[in-house]
Amino acid sequence: MRTNWGCQLRNTKFDKHYTPTKNQESITEYEYPEIDTTDLVVQDRTVQLLQPSDNSGILPISYFHALARLGEEGLILVEPTRPFVSLGFFDDIATTLDLRYCAKHGIPVMRRETGGGMVLLGPGQVFYTLVIKRPHPPIPSRVDDAYLHLSQAPIAVYRDLGIVTKLRPINDIVTEEGRKIAGQGAGDINGYFCFVGSILIDFDRDLMHKIVKLPNEDLRAPLKSALAHHITSVYHETHKRPSAETVKQSLARAFAPLVGGLSPARVSARLAAKSRQVAAELSAPQALFSDETQPGSLFKVREGLYLCQRALTNRDGEISVSLTIRDEYIESANISGAHAPLSGFPDLSSLIGQRFCSDVIHACLPDLASVGLSKNQFVEALFAKRS
Repeated sequence: MRTNWGCQLRNTKFDKHYTPTKNQESITEYEYPEIDTTDLVVQDRTVQLLQPSDNSGILPISYFHALARLGEEGLILVEPTRPFVSLGFFDDIATTLDLRYCAKHGIPVMRRETGGGMVLLGPGQVFYTLVIKRPHPPIPSRVDDAYLHLSQAPIAVYRDLGIVTKLRPINDIVTEEGRKIAGQGAGDINGYFCFVGSILIDFDRDLMHKIVKLPNEDLRAPLKSALAHHITSVYHETHKRPSAETVKQSLARAFAPLVGGLSPARVSARLAAKSRQVAAELSAPQALFSDETQPGSLFKVREGLYLCQRALTNRDGEISVSLTIRDEYIESANISGAHAPLSGFPDLSSLIGQRFCSDVIHACLPDLASVGLSKNQFVEALFAKRS
């Protein structure tokens, strides 16, 4: 049985029935005091600390699935040797990922059994994946509280690296300026609570925008810009690249008091074999094209920041629409196409500052006759799920 958390907002379909519960001023972000990391073992019930030597293919993500299926607890720290794509449990591969690009460039694809959105993983990222059987003091039982508790570890690591960060509930760790520097996810596999995330020593933002499937290539430039402005890494913040080993040591020190202690252990032959088996399962067509997925309406850049990108067809061809949505309100709105009408494309500035809701957008839209569209057609395209 699998239960997944941390991906609900990403797959939210905003519509006229949706009532926002938070605005820009009421979003809560959490900062933490420094934690004591002087001793790796602080309680009798310790968790094994695993640092696999084989980090090829998609094994870096397979280890924690295998550990949970074997009924064992552990904290796994690993850096991949090559890029690969990890789909979240609910990600719809047909509307999320450019499979042709991935196949052409030899980028493996798998689907993990925890929440969160699609991520590009690879060298320069150190994964931390915690697998525990609850209850497991001092880790809280409530998922939201567990996020708050366990996020202290990556926040402490970034602090050691000279970067002040905080948790933006529920998934993301962001810098003081609000740039995403880590995404996290959680889920239940075989009755074990799995908490996953990574320290971004460096991140290939250029490759990330290339693997995303879009309805129109005109929309790739806004996506690239959003990633450049809102996704960061240790290197982008400090112009330094600490070694993966340094980051692993820092993560182990930070997690130890939060999980009840850590005991270094070797990856057993049993776990290695199970991980290879799981890797094959998670990358099989049955997993990638699961019927449990939810086609997303919006592309998540980070918590609270989404892109709505649509391609509409009129009498002259295709029109591209791109909206940036911050904390449920439209921050920017653009419309473009290969064939501009003599009067130019309609000005969508009237949408800026408005709630991303069908009724509100319909009321604020300018006349769209110059591009051969009605307001109803425009709104229906915005809120339709991509296919």
